[in-house]
Amino acid sequence: MSLLKALTKAYQALLQLREEAIIRRLASPTPVLRTRDEFPLWLNLLNLRSQGVEIGVQRGTFSTILLSSWAGQKLTCIDPWRSFDPASYHDTANVEQSRQEANFQTTRSRLAPFGTRAAQLRKTSAEAAPDFADLSLDFAYIDAQHHYAAVVEDITLWWPKVRPGGILAGHDYLDGIVSGTDFGVKRAVDEFAHSQNLPIIASLELDYPSWFIVKP
Repeated sequence: MSLLKALTKAYQALLQLREEAIIRRLASPTPVLRTRDEFPLWLNLLNLRSQGVEIGVQRGTFSTILLSSWAGQKLTCIDPWRSFDPASYHDTANVEQSRQEANFQTTRSRLAPFGTRAAQLRKTSAEAAPDFADLSLDFAYIDAQHHYAAVVEDITLWWPKVRPGGILAGHDYLDGIVSGTDFGVKRAVDEFAHSQNLPIIASLELDYPSWFIVKP
Protein backbone atom coordinates (compact mmCIF):
# COMPACT_ATOMS: atom_id res chain seq x y z
CA MET A 1 0.00 0.00 0.00
CA SER A 2 1.36 3.40 -0.95
CA LEU A 3 1.91 6.08 1.67
CA LEU A 4 -0.91 8.18 0.17
CA LYS A 5 -3.37 5.29 0.37
CA ALA A 6 -2.32 4.53 3.93
CA LEU A 7 -2.78 8.16 4.97
CA THR A 8 -6.16 8.32 3.22
CA LYS A 9 -7.33 5.18 4.98
CA ALA A 10 -6.16 6.51 8.36
CA TYR A 11 -7.91 9.84 7.75
CA GLN A 12 -11.16 8.09 6.82
CA ALA A 13 -10.92 6.00 9.98
CA LEU A 14 -10.48 9.15 12.07
CA LEU A 15 -13.50 10.75 10.41
CA GLN A 16 -15.57 7.67 11.15
CA LEU A 17 -14.50 7.71 14.81
CA ARG A 18 -15.39 11.40 15.00
CA GLU A 19 -18.85 10.78 13.56
CA GLU A 20 -19.42 7.89 15.96
CA ALA A 21 -18.40 10.09 18.90
CA ILE A 22 -20.85 12.82 17.80
CA ILE A 23 -23.66 10.30 17.48
CA ARG A 24 -22.93 8.90 20.96
CA ARG A 25 -23.07 12.41 22.43
CA LEU A 26 -26.35 13.24 20.72
CA ALA A 27 -27.98 9.88 21.41
CA SER A 28 -27.25 9.93 25.15
CA PRO A 29 -30.10 10.48 27.65
CA THR A 30 -28.73 14.01 28.17
CA PRO A 31 -27.55 15.06 24.70
CA VAL A 32 -24.52 17.33 24.33
CA LEU A 33 -24.41 19.68 21.33
CA ARG A 34 -21.06 21.37 20.88
CA THR A 35 -22.61 23.85 18.43
CA ARG A 36 -26.03 24.44 16.95
CA ASP A 37 -24.68 22.98 13.70
CA GLU A 38 -25.22 19.54 15.27
CA PHE A 39 -28.95 20.21 15.71
CA PRO A 40 -29.96 18.71 12.32
CA LEU A 41 -28.10 15.47 13.09
CA TRP A 42 -29.86 15.28 16.46
CA LEU A 43 -33.20 15.74 14.70
CA ASN A 44 -32.35 12.85 12.39
CA LEU A 45 -31.43 10.61 15.32
CA LEU A 46 -34.78 11.41 16.97
CA ASN A 47 -36.54 10.60 13.69
CA LEU A 48 -37.90 14.15 13.49
CA ARG A 49 -37.89 14.28 9.71
CA SER A 50 -41.12 15.90 8.65
CA GLN A 51 -41.84 19.65 9.08
CA GLY A 52 -39.86 22.37 10.83
CA VAL A 53 -39.72 26.15 11.00
CA GLU A 54 -36.99 28.68 11.59
CA ILE A 55 -38.31 32.01 12.89
CA GLY A 56 -35.84 34.79 12.15
CA VAL A 57 -33.75 33.97 9.11
CA GLN A 58 -31.89 37.15 8.07
CA ARG A 59 -29.59 35.89 5.27
CA GLY A 60 -30.42 32.19 5.47
CA THR A 61 -27.09 31.04 6.90
CA PHE A 62 -28.48 28.63 9.48
CA SER A 63 -31.33 27.65 7.16
CA THR A 64 -28.70 26.32 4.76
CA ILE A 65 -26.99 24.36 7.55
CA LEU A 66 -30.31 22.82 8.60
CA LEU A 67 -31.32 21.84 5.09
CA SER A 68 -27.89 20.45 4.22
CA SER A 69 -27.79 17.99 7.14
CA TRP A 70 -31.39 17.46 8.22
CA ALA A 71 -33.28 14.65 6.49
CA GLY A 72 -36.65 16.35 6.93
CA GLN A 73 -39.27 16.99 4.27
CA LYS A 74 -39.73 20.75 4.58
CA LEU A 75 -38.28 23.75 6.39
CA THR A 76 -40.30 26.97 6.39
CA CYS A 77 -38.07 30.01 6.85
CA ILE A 78 -40.04 32.80 8.50
CA ASP A 79 -38.89 36.41 8.51
CA PRO A 80 -40.64 39.69 7.63
CA TRP A 81 -37.46 41.13 6.11
CA ARG A 82 -38.84 44.41 7.36
CA SER A 83 -37.25 47.36 9.15
CA PHE A 84 -38.71 48.29 12.55
CA ASP A 85 -38.58 51.44 14.66
CA PRO A 86 -35.14 51.34 16.34
CA ALA A 87 -36.58 53.08 19.39
CA SER A 88 -38.59 49.95 20.20
CA TYR A 89 -36.34 47.25 18.68
CA HIS A 90 -32.67 47.42 19.69
CA ASP A 91 -30.95 44.81 17.57
CA THR A 92 -28.09 44.87 15.10
CA ALA A 93 -30.30 42.85 12.74
CA ASN A 94 -32.80 45.74 12.59
CA VAL A 95 -31.27 47.37 9.52
CA GLU A 96 -32.76 49.76 6.97
CA GLN A 97 -35.23 48.41 4.43
CA SER A 98 -32.77 48.36 1.53
CA ARG A 99 -30.56 45.94 3.47
CA GLN A 100 -33.60 43.90 4.46
CA GLU A 101 -34.41 43.47 0.78
CA ALA A 102 -30.81 42.45 0.09
CA ASN A 103 -31.00 39.88 2.92
CA PHE A 104 -34.22 38.51 1.43
CA GLN A 105 -32.61 38.05 -1.98
CA THR A 106 -29.54 36.42 -0.44
CA THR A 107 -31.78 33.97 1.41
CA ARG A 108 -33.70 33.17 -1.77
CA SER A 109 -30.45 32.38 -3.56
CA ARG A 110 -29.16 30.20 -0.73
CA LEU A 111 -32.38 28.22 -0.47
CA ALA A 112 -32.94 27.75 -4.20
CA PRO A 113 -30.83 24.54 -4.45
CA PHE A 114 -33.11 22.84 -1.91
CA GLY A 115 -36.19 23.18 -4.10
CA THR A 116 -39.51 22.36 -2.44
CA ARG A 117 -37.79 21.34 0.81
CA ALA A 118 -37.35 25.05 1.55
CA ALA A 119 -40.10 27.67 1.77
CA GLN A 120 -39.90 31.35 2.64
CA LEU A 121 -42.72 33.01 4.53
CA ARG A 122 -42.37 36.78 4.62
CA LYS A 123 -44.24 37.44 7.89
CA THR A 124 -43.48 38.24 11.50
CA SER A 125 -43.59 35.45 14.04
CA ALA A 126 -47.06 36.49 15.21
CA GLU A 127 -48.35 36.81 11.66
CA ALA A 128 -47.01 33.38 10.67
CA ALA A 129 -48.02 31.27 13.67
CA PRO A 130 -51.72 30.91 12.68
CA ASP A 131 -50.60 29.35 9.39
CA PHE A 132 -49.48 26.21 11.25
CA ALA A 133 -51.73 23.74 13.03
CA ASP A 134 -51.10 22.82 16.64
CA LEU A 135 -48.91 19.72 17.09
CA SER A 136 -47.87 19.85 13.44
CA LEU A 137 -44.14 20.63 13.69
CA ASP A 138 -41.14 18.49 14.50
CA PHE A 139 -39.30 21.60 15.63
CA ALA A 140 -39.45 25.36 15.81
CA TYR A 141 -36.15 27.24 16.02
CA ILE A 142 -36.56 30.85 17.24
CA ASP A 143 -34.03 33.50 16.26
CA ALA A 144 -36.20 36.57 15.83
CA GLN A 145 -36.37 39.60 18.13
CA HIS A 146 -34.24 38.88 21.18
CA HIS A 147 -35.64 41.14 23.91
CA TYR A 148 -37.49 39.49 26.77
CA ALA A 149 -41.09 40.32 25.82
CA ALA A 150 -40.59 39.18 22.22
CA VAL A 151 -39.08 35.85 23.26
CA VAL A 152 -41.91 35.23 25.73
CA GLU A 153 -44.38 35.89 22.91
CA ASP A 154 -42.54 33.61 20.48
CA ILE A 155 -42.41 30.75 22.98
CA THR A 156 -46.13 31.19 23.67
CA LEU A 157 -46.92 31.19 19.95
CA TRP A 158 -44.80 28.24 18.86
CA TRP A 159 -44.83 25.77 21.76
CA PRO A 160 -48.37 24.61 20.87
CA LYS A 161 -47.27 24.05 17.26
CA VAL A 162 -44.61 21.47 18.23
CA ARG A 163 -45.73 17.87 18.45
CA PRO A 164 -44.92 15.62 21.44
CA GLY A 165 -41.35 14.42 21.09
CA GLY A 166 -40.52 17.49 19.01
CA ILE A 167 -38.21 20.33 19.97
CA LEU A 168 -38.68 24.02 20.68
CA ALA A 169 -35.32 25.72 20.34
CA GLY A 170 -33.64 29.01 19.66
CA HIS A 171 -30.48 31.03 19.34
CA ASP A 172 -28.65 33.47 21.63
CA TYR A 173 -29.31 31.95 25.05
CA LEU A 174 -28.14 35.01 27.00
CA ASP A 175 -29.28 38.20 28.71
CA GLY A 176 -28.13 41.82 28.69
CA ILE A 177 -26.90 44.30 26.11
CA VAL A 178 -24.35 42.57 23.89
CA SER A 179 -22.84 44.36 20.88
CA GLY A 180 -25.76 46.76 20.69
CA THR A 181 -28.50 44.14 20.96
CA ASP A 182 -30.91 43.83 23.90
CA PHE A 183 -31.05 40.14 24.88
CA GLY A 184 -33.61 38.66 27.26
CA VAL A 185 -33.59 35.16 25.81
CA LYS A 186 -32.18 33.27 28.78
CA ARG A 187 -34.60 34.77 31.27
CA ALA A 188 -37.61 34.02 29.05
CA VAL A 189 -36.50 30.46 28.30
CA ASP A 190 -35.59 29.69 31.92
CA GLU A 191 -38.94 30.93 33.17
CA PHE A 192 -40.82 28.87 30.60
CA ALA A 193 -38.83 25.70 31.27
CA HIS A 194 -39.36 26.12 35.02
CA SER A 195 -43.11 26.58 34.53
CA GLN A 196 -43.24 23.33 32.53
CA ASN A 197 -40.78 21.48 34.78
CA LEU A 198 -38.67 20.67 31.73
CA PRO A 199 -34.89 20.59 31.32
CA ILE A 200 -33.03 22.96 29.01
CA ILE A 201 -30.23 21.68 26.81
CA ALA A 202 -27.77 24.41 25.82
CA SER A 203 -25.13 24.11 23.13
CA LEU A 204 -21.55 24.72 24.19
CA GLU A 205 -20.66 27.85 22.18
CA LEU A 206 -19.01 30.41 24.42
CA ASP A 207 -20.52 33.48 22.73
CA TYR A 208 -24.02 32.83 21.35
CA PRO A 209 -25.24 29.39 22.47
CA SER A 210 -28.54 27.85 21.44
CA TRP A 211 -31.19 26.37 23.72
CA PHE A 212 -33.37 23.28 23.21
CA ILE A 213 -36.45 21.96 25.02
CA VAL A 214 -37.91 18.56 24.11
CA LYS A 215 -41.71 18.46 24.34
CA PRO A 216 -42.97 15.51 26.39
